[in-house]
Amino acid sequence: MTGAGAYPPGVPVSIKYPEMPVYEFWRNSARKFPDRVAAIYFGARHSYSKLWGQSRSLAQNLKALGVGKGDRVGLLLPNTPHFVVAVNATHLVGGVAVAVNPLLPVPEIGRELKTTGCRILIMLDRLLDKLPEEAPETVIVAEAAGYAPTHLLLLSSLRHRVKQPRGALMFRDLVTGPRLEDEAEIEPKEDVAMIVFTSGTTGEPKGVMLTHYALVANALQSYHWLRGWGYSAKPQAAGWPIILCAVPFFHSYGLVVMNEAVSFGCTMVLVPNPTAEDMMKAVDRHRVTHFPLIPRFIREILTHPDLEKYDLTSLTTCASGGASIPVEHMRAFEKVAGARMYQGYGLTEAGPSVCATPVEGEPNYASTGLLYPDTEARIVDLQVGELDMAPGRAGEIIIRGPQLMKGYWDNPEATAQALRGGWLYTGDTGYMDEAGYIYIVGRKMDRILAQGHTVWPTMVEDALLSHPSVELAVAFGAPDPLRCSTDVRAMVKLKEGYEASQVLEEELLETCRRTLKEYEVPAGITFRAHIPVTAMDKVDRVAVIAEIDEKIKKIMETGGELPEELR
Repeated sequence: MTGAGAYPPGVPVSIKYPEMPVYEFWRNSARKFPDRVAAIYFGARHSYSKLWGQSRSLAQNLKALGVGKGDRVGLLLPNTPHFVVAVNATHLVGGVAVAVNPLLPVPEIGRELKTTGCRILIMLDRLLDKLPEEAPETVIVAEAAGYAPTHLLLLSSLRHRVKQPRGALMFRDLVTGPRLEDEAEIEPKEDVAMIVFTSGTTGEPKGVMLTHYALVANALQSYHWLRGWGYSAKPQAAGWPIILCAVPFFHSYGLVVMNEAVSFGCTMVLVPNPTAEDMMKAVDRHRVTHFPLIPRFIREILTHPDLEKYDLTSLTTCASGGASIPVEHMRAFEKVAGARMYQGYGLTEAGPSVCATPVEGEPNYASTGLLYPDTEARIVDLQVGELDMAPGRAGEIIIRGPQLMKGYWDNPEATAQALRGGWLYTGDTGYMDEAGYIYIVGRKMDRILAQGHTVWPTMVEDALLSHPSVELAVAFGAPDPLRCSTDVRAMVKLKEGYEASQVLEEELLETCRRTLKEYEVPAGITFRAHIPVTAMDKVDRVAVIAEIDEKIKKIMETGGELPEELR
């Protein structure tokens, strides 16, 4: 089943995508708006022409270091101007930028750099403790305060004296001087621009190869969806959008935010460490108009004790992605900001954006929206993956469109499993209604077979999250060998001010009984002080199950009682 539904006014059903390197967005905006502020970093303003010029200088130096067509350059950077300059420079010489999450453990950082064969690593000086023992042959160190105002740069040099790795080069020395003139020849549909790793919530993180064409296409799809015919519910003080970039650029969601912003010549307010207070200060101070969010950002802002001190009403639209979000949080944030909230669905393998709810008209809070231009979706059976399901019937979501990945890095088996006949098998389950709206149910591999029925953990988790005491919830299947069956179990993390008790557990179970079928109601609930989550605020289900499995393994080896989660 495919469908585009009733598109918002001004949004095209199809777009003619230019076959060009993704850095052409930067070149074009630097040519059109040379003096316009491209990035604001701790209050310092940097123009399009400045950052584009530095990109070309760094490219010349990367070329002198031997980086050429297809070579991988690792980036261990948060949302700083260094990231955008480094990405552009890498692409200009025909290289592939490998975006690595700095929050990962050092062994995983090392694995991702090693498996992708990065010759060069560009990293922030504040992250040198994350440098793996087997580092790439050349390390370029970027000073965190390098693009900050002068007074912060001086203060930083006094407070933070970091020992540099032997033989390391300094980023500041490589962004001046001669600029690259002979750019590498790029085949946009074939040449990989970025390798972005999946979050690893369903296994070991895989490197997703995104071509220049895929990144250009997804940026323009997002641009047209958001801008439509140009409608804005409020004045834009600068005359153009001001985008808060708090979602990490090393994640595909943050990457498309950056590319879409640059394609339109927007100003990006960079927030490298997105605390609620820093984000609210940035919106208030810089009169931000557009705020891409994840559910954690929304939750932390709504519960911040100083929320009323900040004026967020410059916002015209706010987007939520990366994980599911309670409807009441969306409505509450709309009230605080006086702005329209819309949400979308995507995955790294799809560039990442697939669909979004309209920014005009009656909101549909339950859905992740309508398909992007030139994007098709089918809902197929979970067994074979070939039978199309009727509207309203759940199945696996498969996607086809210009933004899809080329494949997984050095993993042809996983690529063949995910990409079949031009369709991306997402592993996500959901359904589509008659109007073309998509609704997400959960992950195919997470489904629980309880009492002969399929139970989706997200349904149980949503029921638990509807209770005012619950901050995080995770549901899973627990085998019962005595009854040869599987029970639904759940763990919750309580909000501050609530205490675990048998009374509260019964209250939570009663909440589930009111909204779930009998076989979906957990057999028991465990209270936890900590539940692991990913950078995008998704519960790290793999980590949760691995922890429980480890407990069971120890019990099998040494004896003892079952862990509380399985009793």
